[in-house]
Amino acid sequence: MGVDMRATLERANLGLFAAIVVIATGCVSLRPYDPGPGRRVAASVTQERYVSGEAVNITIANLSEVTLFYPDGFCSTQLQRKENGGWLTVSDPSHACPISATYLDPGQTVVHQYRLPREVAGGTYRIAIPMPLPDEAVKPEPHLLTPAFLVAGVDAVVASGGPKKAVATTAEAPSKTAGTTSEGPNK
Repeated sequence: MGVDMRATLERANLGLFAAIVVIATGCVSLRPYDPGPGRRVAASVTQERYVSGEAVNITIANLSEVTLFYPDGFCSTQLQRKENGGWLTVSDPSHACPISATYLDPGQTVVHQYRLPREVAGGTYRIAIPMPLPDEAVKPEPHLLTPAFLVAGVDAVVASGGPKKAVATTAEAPSKTAGTTSEGPNK
């Protein structure tokens, strides 16, 4: 009878151990989805062509299940022009701080409006925004970049008689993409 009792207790301990392992494994898989640096957020613009002085609506989507924080709100947003195969920052990021957003909830999508400077020249542009980061981030990440878009500059607006009649002819229309999240495809 003592041998039967010992065998029963050993099976019970083995069963308890198995239950603990299953529970611990389940707890590990309950972590929120985080695709990692440079892949947590996507940006897109609503049009392929704009006129200098016009507002650009930038859609910013949190693709993770992690709350993200803006390191500087939208106060460091930069307008960049494609020039000689690279990107040149052409706006002073300190000229306006339109929103003092501090965080982006998991799965949240927001629209940030950026007004193009009235004196901007025609060409191909993109907007660079500091990357929203999770609370536990230890260093900054590359900027969040919009897809490239065309801008009809001041010269085209004046020649056409007004902002709504202007047509950008300085470059071909960029391909429409869902957005980029780092210094990748829009170089």
